[in-house]
Amino acid sequence: MAKQFKPVVFAANDLIEGDSVYLGAEGWTRDIRGAAVAETRVARDVLAARAEGDAAIIVGPYDVEVSLEPAGPWPLKRREQIKASGSTTIAVGPEAQVARAA
Repeated sequence: MAKQFKPVVFAANDLIEGDSVYLGAEGWTRDIRGAAVAETRVARDVLAARAEGDAAIIVGPYDVEVSLEPAGPWPLKRREQIKASGSTTIAVGPEAQVARAA
């Protein structure tokens, strides 16, 4: 028996900034709630082709299984939930040193 298909969105990293982005109807967005959701295997293949075609602005596109929440899609796996929640890195460099000194 075939594995049941779960809805997916496509994630990647912005080529310049490096942060997580999601493929939306109008292009790439940093907010997963704006991501285009594929609810079938055919729709997944269409989104995959779009994502692969954007190699000039993103790197490493992959699909993320999501649940369909009232506020928008939300990742099923914890790792992806952390990414969707925003950066977990600590700022370093001159700006961070000024902020720490204040």
